[in-house]
Amino acid sequence: QYLRINQAGHMVSKPIKGTAPRERSSRDRGQCDDNRRRALYEDEKTQAENLMIVDLVRNDFGRVCDIGSVRVPRLMDIESYAKVHQMVSTITGQLSDFDTHRGLAVANALRATFPGGSMTGAPKLRTMEWIRRLEKRPRGVYSGALGYIGKNGDVDLNIVIRTALLRKMQQSRNEAEPSYEVTIGAGGAIVAMSTVDEEMSEVLVKAGSVAASWDSSVAFPSDP
Repeated sequence: QYLRINQAGHMVSKPIKGTAPRERSSRDRGQCDDNRRRALYEDEKTQAENLMIVDLVRNDFGRVCDIGSVRVPRLMDIESYAKVHQMVSTITGQLSDFDTHRGLAVANALRATFPGGSMTGAPKLRTMEWIRRLEKRPRGVYSGALGYIGKNGDVDLNIVIRTALLRKMQQSRNEAEPSYEVTIGAGGAIVAMSTVDEEMSEVLVKAGSVAASWDSSVAFPSDP
């Protein structure tokens, strides 16, 4: 969850940093699955990633929230889903001037927090400069946000991950049926303890959890 603001101006963000695959067969789950949850929770590198983003989001919230209102009620929780375990933290705060200037307060909150820190790393602005230099293609909707902003100030926005984009390919005269390309955005945080093999494996786990929805596998695209 990138950003949630309720009608009282209470802000919540739940960044994800840390992913581990689940056992594919429900029959094989149990102790093995518990071991993976525990290993994810105790992994020093994953904790460093998560804490880095918690500090970043706290800083973003501190720019627009009442002094002393920013809290971290849940730190490094492990949440389990159909295909993966995730390490998730929760940051909250009270949006300043929400009662008197609701529209402006919401706009300020979006300006202070977008894009979500879990997709940029820290320090946010400098890291975004490096992302623009190093990544060979635009991210598109991946790592952006989807949701709604209500007239009453109610906001609920997610971060676009685990999302497949379907693109119709140019059809030749010999093809009876159109063909399609599916693209899945995935990535991971880089810290001092990162290794290439582990990061590449985590990316495939994340993208593979989406591709498994239609019994497919994933591969890295070739450079343009």
